[in-house]
Amino acid sequence: MTLNDFSSVQYINLITYRRDNTPVSTAVWVVGIEDALYVTTGNVSGKVKRIINNGKATIHETNQSGSQKLSEDLDLHATIVEDQAEKQEGIKAIMNKYGPMAKMMMRGPDEGRAIIKLVNP
Repeated sequence: MTLNDFSSVQYINLITYRRDNTPVSTAVWVVGIEDALYVTTGNVSGKVKRIINNGKATIHETNQSGSQKLSEDLDLHATIVEDQAEKQEGIKAIMNKYGPMAKMMMRGPDEGRAIIKLVNP
């Protein structure tokens, strides 16, 4: 699978890496915008800390619980989106793709939310 192929899947396992390169996997929603994938999480999540310390990320398609690997791995570079317009674009795209469930899960102020951008290295 290529990066753009992941735009149409419902869930990915986002694997981020600790400083010692230990992988940590989390099932997340994903949306594609142009040549990047976007994921949302809380500002204080472990994913954010790991991405700040080590921008290496790996993804594969998974089921909702993250227990099934449904595609090959794809290695990517991850960053935390700082630009407010790009952050809002990511939030809007996730809300549009996941509908009422996203509206329920993403309640509250956007200041507490981080948007992760995944691109080819």
